[in-house]
Amino acid sequence: MLACGINTILFSNAPTTMFSYFSSNEFSAHAFTVELGKVKPFGENYMVNFSGVIGSLTALISGQPLALIKDKKEDFILFEINQVIDRHCHYFTLNFSDDVENFTDFAIGTVIPQDDEQEIKTQQTGEAIIFPNSNVAIGQRALLTVISVDVNPE
Repeated sequence: MLACGINTILFSNAPTTMFSYFSSNEFSAHAFTVELGKVKPFGENYMVNFSGVIGSLTALISGQPLALIKDKKEDFILFEINQVIDRHCHYFTLNFSDDVENFTDFAIGTVIPQDDEQEIKTQQTGEAIIFPNSNVAIGQRALLTVISVDVNPE
C-alpha cells in the first residue's frame, strides 16, 4: 500500500453495499476496499494524485520490479467509523464547503449537517468527515464521521 502512496486505513464493521463487504460476509474472505478519489464523474479526479497507484500497477502487470516498502505501524493513519449520517429529509445541508477535504476534523459539538430541523453534531474530539455528499437521494448515506484509533498487531 505504501508503494502506491496509500497510508490511511478506515476500519468498518457495519454492513455496506461494497463488494468487499459482500465477499467478506458471504464467503468469509478477508476483504478491503481502496478508495482512490472523490465520487465524481469518470475522469474528473486529479490523476496526479494517483501517480503512486498508477506506477505500482503498471510495474505489477508489466513484470517490472515493485518498489515495495517495508512498512511499520507508524507509517499508517488508522480510523474507525463513528457516525453514519443518512439523508432523511428534502431539506438537508452540510455546514461546510463542498470542497472540504476528506479527514477534515471539527471541534466536538460542531453541527456538521442539518437534516430538516435535526442538527447532527460531532461527538468526539478529533472527529472528522469523509465522503460528504449532500446531493444523495433521501435514505442514502450523505457522509461518514471517523475517529483516529490505535491498533496493536497480533
